Amino acid sequence: MHKYQKECDDFLISQKVLPVCTFTEKDKAVELARSLVQKGVLVMEIAYRNENLYSDIDDCIREVKKQVPQIRVGAATVTNPKIALRAKKSGADFLVSPGFNPKTVRWAKLRKMPFYPGVVTPSEIEVARQYGFSLLKFFPAEASGGAVMLKNLASPFPEVRFIVSGGINEQNEEAYRALSNVSVISGTYLSK
Repeated sequence: MHKYQKECDDFLISQKVLPVCTFTEKDKAVELARSLVQKGVLVMEIAYRNENLYSDIDDCIREVKKQVPQIRVGAATVTNPKIALRAKKSGADFLVSPGFNPKTVRWAKLRKMPFYPGVVTPSEIEVARQYGFSLLKFFPAEASGGAVMLKNLASPFPEVRFIVSGGINEQNEEAYRALSNVSVISGTYLSK
C-alpha cells in the first residue's frame, strides 16, 4: 500500500461518513460542500452516473476544489480507467467504484491515486487483499445481506474495514455503525 492510500484511509475513517453528491450543477455541488464543512464534514463523493453529463461532473469537482479547498472530494462510480483519468484531471482526491475492476485498480496504483473498489463476496475481498487494500467499499450493502453479512465477514477478514453504501438510511444506519468492521457510512441520504 502506498503512503497516499494509507493517509486517505486514515482520513476517511476519521470522518466516519462519506456523503454522496449526485448533482451535475456546480453551484449546487459547491453549496453542498460548504454546508458539509459547516457541519464539520470534510469529505464528499461526486458521482459519475450519467455519461452524457460527465463534463458537468468534471466541472463540479473542479469548482468544489476551487471554492471549498478544505474539503476532500472523491469521484464515485469510477468503473474504468477512462473515468479515473478524467476524475484525476478534474482534481479528485480519491476514487470510489461500485465493483472491483483490475484494470482500474492497476491504473490507480500506478498513479498512486487512493482508490476504494467495491466488493460483496469473500472471493472479491480476497482478491482486493492481494492488491493491498484494507479499506473497501461494500456495495450494495442492504441488497447484499446488510449488517448480517458484514458481521459474518468480520471473523474471516479481521484486517478489513468497510465503507458501506447502498440502501443505508437513518433507520438502519445504527445497525451498521455497531459493527467493528464498518468504518465509514456512505450514501446520498447524508447529503440531504
